[in-house]
Amino acid sequence: QSEMSRMIYRALLKGGHVLVEAGTGTGKTLAYLIPAVLSGKKVIVSTGTKALQEQLFYKDIPLIRKALSIPFLASYMKGRSNYLCLNRFLKFSAFPLLDTPIEARLFRTVQRWVGKTKTGDAADLYGVDVNSQLWRRINSGAETCMGSQCPDIEKCFITRMRREAVKSDIVIVNHHLFFADLSVREKGYGEVIPAYDAVIFDEAHLIEEVATHYFGFQVSNYRVSELIRDTRQGLHDLKNKKGAVRIGKTCSELEEKSMDFFSSFVHGPERMRLLKEKTDAGLLLKSSQLMILLGRLQGELKEIVSGGEALASCAGRTGELSGDLQRIMEAKDPDRVYWREIRGKGVFLHASPIDVSNDLAGKVFSKVSCAVLTSATLTAGGSFGFIKKRLGIADAAERSFPSPFDYASQVILYLPDMKSEPDSPDFVEEASLHIQEILEKTRGRAFILFTSYRHMNAVYDLLEGRINYPLLKQGDDSGEALLARFREETESVLLATRSFWQGIDVQGESLSCVIIDKLPFASPSDPVVASRIDAIRRRGGNPFYEYQLPEAVINLKQGFGRLIRNKKDRGVLSIMDRRIQSRSYGKVFLQSLPPCTVIHEPTGIEKIFSTHEKIF
Repeated sequence: QSEMSRMIYRALLKGGHVLVEAGTGTGKTLAYLIPAVLSGKKVIVSTGTKALQEQLFYKDIPLIRKALSIPFLASYMKGRSNYLCLNRFLKFSAFPLLDTPIEARLFRTVQRWVGKTKTGDAADLYGVDVNSQLWRRINSGAETCMGSQCPDIEKCFITRMRREAVKSDIVIVNHHLFFADLSVREKGYGEVIPAYDAVIFDEAHLIEEVATHYFGFQVSNYRVSELIRDTRQGLHDLKNKKGAVRIGKTCSELEEKSMDFFSSFVHGPERMRLLKEKTDAGLLLKSSQLMILLGRLQGELKEIVSGGEALASCAGRTGELSGDLQRIMEAKDPDRVYWREIRGKGVFLHASPIDVSNDLAGKVFSKVSCAVLTSATLTAGGSFGFIKKRLGIADAAERSFPSPFDYASQVILYLPDMKSEPDSPDFVEEASLHIQEILEKTRGRAFILFTSYRHMNAVYDLLEGRINYPLLKQGDDSGEALLARFREETESVLLATRSFWQGIDVQGESLSCVIIDKLPFASPSDPVVASRIDAIRRRGGNPFYEYQLPEAVINLKQGFGRLIRNKKDRGVLSIMDRRIQSRSYGKVFLQSLPPCTVIHEPTGIEKIFSTHEKIF
């Protein structure tokens, strides 16, 4: 910890970028927070998850404040959509467009809360989901922000949060806020993060994924619906009644054409590449009709001189939306991949950068004298080369600090003798039999991590009724509720996919086993992954060894990291994928894991527990 602190402290004072892989238990959060405070610089600390963000602010910062005699200020910033917009709330309250009795009841809850809240943070508002239709109508989204023109700017919760951040020495954000702020900053409005001297990225292995989202753009049925709803809301204040009727009619036509257009995309897989040459004439006609209506709406909104800032904002949003839709349908940029995603009732059309390294180099790493990137999983095969290339980092000091845990005595790696290949129709049945045998020996207490929902659901169906331990499955409840139940019911088994591979901390006897169904290669059919594979192949590279393998190694290390969270934990890691033993690249996975005892027979599982009464 002290070596890592010194390394970061030198970089903060003298400049330069730093890559630090710090294994679980090294105390990396204190190892970067202490030098950040001592440096006297204004430092942004960005995390991959809200859970770590909260740990830093509510646990680690108070600890440092108590330990150091140096006074310093720290603030905690969430994304704009977490906060109420007073201006939108007041306008909505005057003419509330509520769809259901439940929504009406929730809105009454919000009305009572508004008079009491000092932060406007939805986390303090019980029963209202930040992703709900109601909250989206009254939150502080960057798109709807009027900035200095807003009549409620002095009482604005975002303004208050930013003022606190301006005064602070340490500002704690998450990657989503950091990159969302960077993208709106380029457009010249809505930024909330103040100027800073240095940035520290924890959980830095997640940067590429988050940056890909925010350096791209998207059009969705939700985006169109929210624009129509905000426009209709703004019409209530309009004195020009004829103009209001005309705009209202255009909104109704736009609503109809939007439904017609987006319904054309609902068939097929959840994520699908959009290829211009495969776009039929009917879809092009529908998109053209939608853009014509957006153009008409923008023109009508601009004609309304007395419409106020709200309708002026809607006019600007209409133009941006039309432009984004046109760029997606034309699909001209060879450096972007165009794809469609179905999420719940949402249809999202994306234009994502294939490679974010140049954007990150130009917009982040060249702009600060010091950037620190840290995670428990930054290397693949002992090298930082993969992460440096993907993130556009040309020059940086590098150091890997191993975990202080004694994995050789704390962990058994059980590799069963699987006969089926992971793509075989027999794989799920064979894997579930091995999983059942493991769970009987560990008495539940397990995470079973999958690379697909299909395999997760199939294994769940096979295990149900076969084992006597509570079975929990991702999707049956919220992630927080599932984790709470898993911790309380110490013999439970949780089946989950990607979101549970990282950022989850369960210490003690509740989690004594992690079972992984397949080596976590990203699906080559995923539009973004496929485009990256194509790009590497086009320049004569080897996409498997340059991209797919190192990324999968980092993901496997993350999955392994769920098992041992302190020096007292003991457990079993089991991988059902026979390729880790049968393929030459399997060695890369095995060598990237900490040294632990490898067994091939299930009888060996009991040995690690028989000597540790803590678990059994």
